[in-house]
Amino acid sequence: MRCSTRILCALWLLCQPLAALGLDARADITKAVELIEAQQFSLARTYLGPALISPALNQGERSRAYYLRGYTYVAENLPVSARKDFTRALEFNPANPAALVELGRLHLAGRGIEKDPQLAFTLFQQAADLGYSAGHFHIGYAYLLGEGVDKNLLKAREILTKAAEDGHVFAMLSLASSYRQDHVARPEPELAAQWYEKAHEAGSDKALLSLGYMYANGEFGEPDHGTAVKLFERAADAGVESARVSLAYAYLTGRGVEQDNERAFELYLTAARAGETASYVGLGHMYEAGIGTVADPEIARSWYEKAARLGNMEGQQRLISWFLGKTGAEARRQAIYWGRQAALSGDAKAMNDYAWLLATSKFDKMRNGTLALDQAEKAVAKNASPAYLDTLAAAYAEIGNFEQAVTVQLQALDALDADTEGLRRELEERLAQYRRSQPWRE
Repeated sequence: MRCSTRILCALWLLCQPLAALGLDARADITKAVELIEAQQFSLARTYLGPALISPALNQGERSRAYYLRGYTYVAENLPVSARKDFTRALEFNPANPAALVELGRLHLAGRGIEKDPQLAFTLFQQAADLGYSAGHFHIGYAYLLGEGVDKNLLKAREILTKAAEDGHVFAMLSLASSYRQDHVARPEPELAAQWYEKAHEAGSDKALLSLGYMYANGEFGEPDHGTAVKLFERAADAGVESARVSLAYAYLTGRGVEQDNERAFELYLTAARAGETASYVGLGHMYEAGIGTVADPEIARSWYEKAARLGNMEGQQRLISWFLGKTGAEARRQAIYWGRQAALSGDAKAMNDYAWLLATSKFDKMRNGTLALDQAEKAVAKNASPAYLDTLAAAYAEIGNFEQAVTVQLQALDALDADTEGLRRELEERLAQYRRSQPWRE
């Protein structure tokens, strides 16, 4: 009885060594790791795909392969695919600490999955319990920022120190940050500088950039822009593209160097070509104002939009202002759209600005009093500043609750400093409007 061609082919395949068929899964994984290190992520996946279906791998090896492919997806900003692979990695090995951390990071940022800081903290804790230094780092960082757990500076430093002693560079950088004014009422800049120097010795050139910011901000005393620029230059020479953005700003403003708009434009452009998002905003500004290059509003808009689409807050705000400066229904629709996108970040200023637009626009179709009130209340919950209370009052007026608008506006006036007469007049003008049962329009 003759065998069919299909059966003969199958028998031939079974008789061939795996390596001859290109099915040496472990060799494929090794090659994929080399390609990942070379940042050839798509090509790495072509080796990982066949390996993942190979029967030669054990559970742990298959878990690692899924983790590696997930990592390539993260690197190429494909979080949904990354989440699926990290989840599969944990199905084959629930004690894969790298997969636990990466899945936690996705949950923390809400990338490719619903944002869940508490679940992220749990995943980081599981990785830390396995002795994984990155798990300790993320736990310490969560305590430092209060993400998924109550903020606890002492506990943050204790855990970050453990990770730093294990050589975790980001833990060193976070420890340095914990001694600066963003985290403590009484900063200790010398301790911050010591940790930045340790991080630099451990291989982080970005530590030079942070030290530069400290000198530029005057955290050691008076601002020292000259020293800041030198540190920015060292970081830029080491390949830190964000340092080029800081240098560009120095040349644009003449702080620490002689002002040179053309040099600033060149630095922004170099950083932009390397994918540094913050440089997009700088280029947009220079094209919009015609500084260092020929003015071109449309090119300016394109750079703002590139930054905005990557979640850059300043890019989103600049793009909103750009559209508000235009006429027509489409420009107004775009302004509302980007206002909403910025507010989704949870940033107090973004929510306040969005609420103001929704409450005070002179165009009926742009206003939404209910949504304005929601966003204004959230902003005030984060920071009950006079400006945010002013927006909350405008939102109450937009929904017709003028009594509450008056009450909140009086609170805003009471919260003003004595040296803000110009703002006081604006708030009093709006207060008079609310007392006449009229909403504010701009």
